Amino acid sequence: MLNKFLLGILVALLAAPLSAQQGSEEQSSTEASDRDRDRQYVTDQLRLSLYANPDAQSQVLKLLQSGDLLEIEEISGPYALVTAPGGTRGWVKRGFLVTKPTSNLLLREEQEKTEALEAEIEKLSNSKVIIDQYEKDMDKLVDKIDELETSNQQANETITALRGEVDEKQRELERKLQDTAPPAHEALRDTFLLYWQFIVPLIILIVVLTFLVSKAIVEARIKSKFHGIKVW
Repeated sequence: MLNKFLLGILVALLAAPLSAQQGSEEQSSTEASDRDRDRQYVTDQLRLSLYANPDAQSQVLKLLQSGDLLEIEEISGPYALVTAPGGTRGWVKRGFLVTKPTSNLLLREEQEKTEALEAEIEKLSNSKVIIDQYEKDMDKLVDKIDELETSNQQANETITALRGEVDEKQRELERKLQDTAPPAHEALRDTFLLYWQFIVPLIILIVVLTFLVSKAIVEARIKSKFHGIKVW
């Protein structure tokens, strides 16, 4: 009897957590259902009529596309009062509403994502082409600069070498001139020997002219002193 009592207590203790978990899951499911009840999608592959009243014979305000997200405001039998995209309010048949996005909507979203990715890839591809071309142009420019620097260095070396050669030629010419130039007295002697037939008469002429001029000056001074009387 005691064993049966203990066994019953053990079974009750084990069953309590399971019951609590099931209750929690049911509560979560109920809360999710309540949330889903507030916002639902138009079912796939459908153009659903939005009526002015909860009656299929009433005025059709709008045709809803598959995947349109509707705000549920009121439930009345098989109809639901909803707010459609754009703000239009009306009644739709509840049987054509689902709580999850339709495959058509998911496909459209995936297509939009794919198009956006393709545009981004194309942009990146174009950017890569531009960057590659820029890098190629920069490489060519660097090579051209290296060539110009090399040419400039070679030109500077050539100019330096030519200046050295010119300086050496100039020093050599100066040395030759110094070696071949005669002394000053020898040059004067050679000049006299070469032009003596002109120099000697010129010297004699200069001496005679000097004597005559001096004599004339002396006579003029004597005449001036003795009032024009010639003394000799």
